[in-house]
Amino acid sequence: MASRTQNITVDVGADYVANVVAYANGSTTTVLNLTNCTANAAIKKGYYHSSTSATFNVWIQDASAGIINIHLNAANTNTMTPGNYVYDVIVLNSSTSHRTRVIEGIATVTAGVAK
Repeated sequence: MASRTQNITVDVGADYVANVVAYANGSTTTVLNLTNCTANAAIKKGYYHSSTSATFNVWIQDASAGIINIHLNAANTNTMTPGNYVYDVIVLNSSTSHRTRVIEGIATVTAGVAK
């Protein structure tokens, strides 16, 4: 199953919250039913970088609509250096043990003045 690409912008020192929709088989119209699924998401400096820069808090917001909520709190973003990172969201179906990357992209982390 192909994942969908969605680039995001994360501000240092601020919360980042977004709902993402998991689509079946790379479709842009047919959502993936996330019943019996859990999800996780992370940001790294690069695909082959050994350590994770930040881990999202993730939960399935609406399983039948394929909606996943991802959140980085200000404490997490405050530790990040401005620049480009990569991120993805992985869904695990607990019934089949099948893992699916449902979304991935570039996370541009930007500096700010106020914190």
